[in-house]
Amino acid sequence: MAEFSGYWTTNGAGSGDQVASYTQINDSTASRILAACSGFEGVAPGYLNELACTDKADNTCAVNTGGAVVDGKWYINDASADVNIPSASGAGNTRIDRIVLRASWAGFDIAITRIAGTDAVSPTAPDITQTSGTTYDIQLCQVLVDTAGALTVTDERTWASYSVIYRQGGNATDWSVAGTSNYVHTKSLFQCGAFNCTVAGPNTIEFPQPFSAKPIVFVGVSGGITDHAMPCAEQVTNSNFQAWVANGSGNYVKTDVFWLAVGPE
Repeated sequence: MAEFSGYWTTNGAGSGDQVASYTQINDSTASRILAACSGFEGVAPGYLNELACTDKADNTCAVNTGGAVVDGKWYINDASADVNIPSASGAGNTRIDRIVLRASWAGFDIAITRIAGTDAVSPTAPDITQTSGTTYDIQLCQVLVDTAGALTVTDERTWASYSVIYRQGGNATDWSVAGTSNYVHTKSLFQCGAFNCTVAGPNTIEFPQPFSAKPIVFVGVSGGITDHAMPCAEQVTNSNFQAWVANGSGNYVKTDVFWLAVGPE
C-alpha cells in the first residue's frame, strides 16, 4: 500500500487516494492512527516508526513508516520511502531542502514531498505552505546537501500530541539526570496523587504504574502547615519514591503530600 490517506470524496474514478468505497481495513487503519494522536495535527506518536527521516546514502534521504494527521486528514506510510536529494551546485555552495507531508485537496492525497531550497554559501530552509483546504504541509525534516551529495538530516517533526515531547537533561532515558542535552520523546507518562505522610521520616510512595526509567517528581503540601514547611522527594526509582516534610526548625512534619511525576512510559 505504501502511502495512503483519507477520507476524501469518493468516486468511481478513484483519483488520488479516493476510492469507490473505503473498506473496513481503511477505517481500522484510520482509527489506529487517530487513537495515537491527542493533538489535531502532526506525526502520530508511537505509531509504526513515526516517519523518522535518516541519511540513507549520498543524495538519498529515507522516510520510515508511520502515520500522521494533516489538515484534518489521516495518513499512513507503511513502507520506507526514499527521497532523492540532488547535489548542490556551485563551488562552496550547499542547499537546505525540506521534506514534508503535503495534503493536496486538488489531488485528493497526502504525499511525502521535497521542497527544494536555493544553492548558496549560507543557505536557508525553504518555506512550507499551510493553506487549509488547498495545499497544507507538515514538516518532517531539513536536509542539508553539499556538491558531493553528502547529507545532514535534521529532525523537524511536530507531534499530534499534548504530552511531553521536548526534554532537557543529561541522560537519554533517566529523566532525573541533570544536563543541557535536548531529547525528543514520543511516549511520556504523567501520574499524580495525594499521600498522607503518617510517618515522621521518609514515606515510600508507589507509582500506580511503573515508568520505564526514573521520572522527575514534584511534591507539595496542603495548607495549614506553618514554619516554612519544606516537602522533599528522594530515592526516586522507576516504581516509587520517598517523600517527607520538614519545618524550618529541621523537624519532620506529618501532613498530606501532593505529588506529580512525569517520565518515560
